[in-house]
Amino acid sequence: MARVSRRLLTFLALAIAAAFVVPAMTAFGHAAYDHSTPAENQVVTTPPTQVDAYFKEDVRRTAGTYFVHVLNDAQTQVSTGDGTIDDKDRTHITAAIPTTLADGRYVVRWQTVSDADGDEASGAFCFYVNAQPSGAQSTECAALEATPTEEATVTGTPPTAEATSATTPVATTPEAATPAASPTPSSSSGGGSNTGVIVGIIIGIVAVVVVAGGGIAFYMRRSQG
Repeated sequence: MARVSRRLLTFLALAIAAAFVVPAMTAFGHAAYDHSTPAENQVVTTPPTQVDAYFKEDVRRTAGTYFVHVLNDAQTQVSTGDGTIDDKDRTHITAAIPTTLADGRYVVRWQTVSDADGDEASGAFCFYVNAQPSGAQSTECAALEATPTEEATVTGTPPTAEATSATTPVATTPEAATPAASPTPSSSSGGGSNTGVIVGIIIGIVAVVVVAGGGIAFYMRRSQG
């Protein structure tokens, strides 16, 4: 009988600990990149008229806090504005491309704020129009995908005077305005809140284990007495 009771108390202690951990782990996260059309590193034969990016959580609809930008190798934005969040699916942002894209590599830069908890995330990926990536391009794009930062750049042809003029409006977008000192919003602002959550989870687990252990010890002493 004592053995059954001990197992029951142990099970209850684990269940209480899970009740603390599971909601905390599911309530916090980032609206990180999930998939897109064109897909990352995809070579397309027909120039796309838009890029559809999908994220792991709903994106907060606050102007100036999110964007999906499509840039060519000269670092010139070829999409319009910051993209449009889908009213029916806020994990989906569309970046319209009003002009026909020339053959070559394109970089998609994105930034989001999770509607669930306000955590920021950012990153980039490449796709290609009628062109196979070179070894250098593949290496550069892999670095972009692995490092969610506006500091990561690709090697391209220096912009001409016309291209510089064309990119002037882009300089006012959130992408260009991201402070150089904080190139990774997902780790600077989101990381701080997640660290606090993790510490809280650990403290909660320790507290539950201590309380449950004390209860088990007390029950066992009474049973033996």
